[in-house]
This record gives sequence, C-alpha cells and structure tokens, in this order.
Amino acid sequence: MGRFDGKVVLVTGGSTGIGYATAKAFLEEGAEVAISGRDADRLGKAEKALRRVGRVLAVRGDVSKARDARRMVAETRRVLGPIDVLVNNAGIYIEKPAVAFTEREYDAVMDINLKGAWLCSKYALPGMVRRKRGAIVLVSSDSGLVGTAGSSVYCASKAGMILLARCMALEHATDGIRVNSICPGEVVTPMMERDAVRSGRGFEGYYKWLTAPIPMRRAGRPEEIARAILFLASDEASFMTGAELVVDGGYSAK
Repeated sequence: MGRFDGKVVLVTGGSTGIGYATAKAFLEEGAEVAISGRDADRLGKAEKALRRVGRVLAVRGDVSKARDARRMVAETRRVLGPIDVLVNNAGIYIEKPAVAFTEREYDAVMDINLKGAWLCSKYALPGMVRRKRGAIVLVSSDSGLVGTAGSSVYCASKAGMILLARCMALEHATDGIRVNSICPGEVVTPMMERDAVRSGRGFEGYYKWLTAPIPMRRAGRPEEIARAILFLASDEASFMTGAELVVDGGYSAK
C-alpha cells in the first residue's frame, strides 16, 4: 500500500527537474498524477516516461493565465477525479540586479512564480473545501528567506509564495485543508545546467563555485526535494499548516 493510494495529485511544472521527480514519487506511492507545463514536446516526453510508473495525465498550459490554470484543474478533475493534492512547482529564474530588470521581465517572474501559484490554488481550493480535505504545497526557495544580490525580483517572488501559503493556510485551517511551502536550496536540474553553460565556467567549475557557500558542500537532488514535498502532502504532516520546510543543505542557517 502506498501513502497516496486513491489520491489525485496535480503538479505544475511537472515535466522536468523537481516537478518531474515529485510526480514520479507520487506515482510510486500509489497516486494518480496530472502534470502541467508550457512546452508540449517536453511535457509529452515526461508523460510517456511517467506512464511506466503509474497513471498520469499531461495538461499543457501556462499557470500565469487564469484560463489555463482553470483548465488544468478542470481537466485533472474530469479525467482523474477530485484533486487531493496540489503542488505549485512551476517557476522561472532571471538573474539580474533590480535596476537592470525590464518591466516585462519583472512581470514574467512574478506572474509565473507567484501569480501562477495563486491562480492554481484559487481554482483547486473550492473542490477541496467541498470535500473538507486537501493539501497544497508551494515550491518556494531558500531565496525567499535569504536575500541574494542579483536575484532581487526572484527572491521577492519566492518570499511572496511563503506568505501566500501562510495566509491560505489560515483561511482554510478549519476546512480540512493544509497549505505549506517548501524552500529548496541549490538543486541539480536542467536549469542549473543551463546556468552553468551561460556562466562560461563549465559545469564542474560552476558547481564548485555554486556549492562553496553551502555547509554540506553540495547541491540537492530533485528526489530529495520530492521526498520532502510528499511528506508535507501526507498524513505524516497532519498537524502542519502555514509552515516552511527548508531543504537547502544548511545554507539559510548561517
């Protein structure tokens, strides 16, 4: 018996990295999982791979657009059933000082990271309220807890996610719904690999530079973050709501 037998889970940004690892982990624990993403090709490949593990549904869409967020929730409910767990994982990162950001770049980061989490929660919550149960996990970042020069807008979006989770947790504490956020540190994902290429250091040089300030001297693996997300969504965390679970190798403890 898996911890999530009979449960329906929606993971946004589920085609790569933390989202993919999380979807796979839920499937391995017996859940039926919907994944969303904007890239149709990447989403299709992820769906095909995840079908080897369990029942999965791919729903293409942009979480920052209300009509897409509403459709993701509706399609998940129509095909798999009422949503028990929502993981707001979709996000983007742009590294620039605040003064160098364009309005368009600012809107993109805020719309996908923060607005997207709000929209998907907005459309998933009514069904959870009706059934008097549900769990929502927002994938924030340790950058939402600790400021980083050159990442001001990203940090602001992730800090906003933490407070959004806290407030929704308070609003639905008596509805049988728990809302928490998770704050990963550096994680080896395709995004890190792209950043390494742009840095000109090569992956090994970039990795060494990136992990030097981390007390554990390494980056996390997507599977390590996925396990923490499953914990927050499970009955094992039944008395946790409005909390932040930090999984960053000790970086934010300094």
